[in-house]
Amino acid sequence: MTQTWKRGLILAGGLLTAGLTGCGPEGDSLEGPPDTTPGMVRAALTVYEQAAVDTANASPDCTSLGDFYWEVGNGTAKLFGFSRGSTVSETTVMPLASASKWLYASAYVQSKGYANLSAAEKKQLNFTSGYLESGNTVTSCGDAGTTVSDCYGPSYKDVSYRLLQDGNFYYDGGHMQKLALDDMGARLGTGLASVIDWLNGQLGTSLPESHGAVAVAGGFWGSAEHYRVFLQKLLTNQYAMSVRLNADAVPAWPGGPGVAYTPWVTGQAYYGLGHWLERELVSGTWKVSGHSSPGAFGFYPWVEAGKSQYMLLARYRANSAGGEGELSRACAHDIYKAYTTHWVFHSSEPHAPSHFSSTPGQVMLRGLP
Repeated sequence: MTQTWKRGLILAGGLLTAGLTGCGPEGDSLEGPPDTTPGMVRAALTVYEQAAVDTANASPDCTSLGDFYWEVGNGTAKLFGFSRGSTVSETTVMPLASASKWLYASAYVQSKGYANLSAAEKKQLNFTSGYLESGNTVTSCGDAGTTVSDCYGPSYKDVSYRLLQDGNFYYDGGHMQKLALDDMGARLGTGLASVIDWLNGQLGTSLPESHGAVAVAGGFWGSAEHYRVFLQKLLTNQYAMSVRLNADAVPAWPGGPGVAYTPWVTGQAYYGLGHWLERELVSGTWKVSGHSSPGAFGFYPWVEAGKSQYMLLARYRANSAGGEGELSRACAHDIYKAYTTHWVFHSSEPHAPSHFSSTPGQVMLRGLP
């Protein structure tokens, strides 16, 4: 496949499909209301904005993903966002999956204070504690009335301590479930004393409640609009986590020292307190390029290493094979590159790369007269 980036002048205009507001956490789908206006005209896009939109519709990293919402901003404002397709907008509520980990870790550090964290707590936050799920779990923690303690137990996550994995990086929600058990085992998914009630109080966010929120490493729901608040506060140093994004980070790439299990695919990455430290090879040296927490269903939040900008891509697709978060990460960075340089991605082949198994979507932009 021939893939190129082309820089040039682009007509400042296009038709962007407006996203529809999705169902809440207890809904069965992400379908929007039938009477929502199906489209809107966005006139006078800058060359950077148009390059981002064109890349979302041309890059093979994006065309297989279906509908999604993409956004970039800084600590004080959303700079640009758009929906590809008609079913996902900035207000569409969806399962965050592992994007929950960054929220939970940040709220925990906020509540305790970094200086007060024990060595054991840090290991539970950077996934080296040895507390792992059984791997045989067939039920979620989303039943009404389930507590954090129930979610830890054998009927759900069945978390146990594995001595031989203590000190190794093992990507697993059991580390955080153990932490939550000790800290707030009686909390529920909904109600005044819910996990989300606590989390929103710590972070100044407004994420919606859901029964599955007792699974703190992957059970939260939210939208791009909800998550944006967290990312902006992170950038403007309003959290204890803001200055600890590199703290207690351990190797987390395949074959890295002390890595027992990782979902990371290519290149290098470290894992810090509930989030990934993405790294790029620059002049022969690996350097941190950003921090992220991709979700298994496709929700992808990211902040630039220098904390000047954030980016997120919001989408939902259940996939038993996993990997949707990595697919979103690749697409999001293609769009970000186009937005920051107005280089437009082009491909000579109309299909997705061979490592993508799904059929690419066909979304066209029609120029305005």
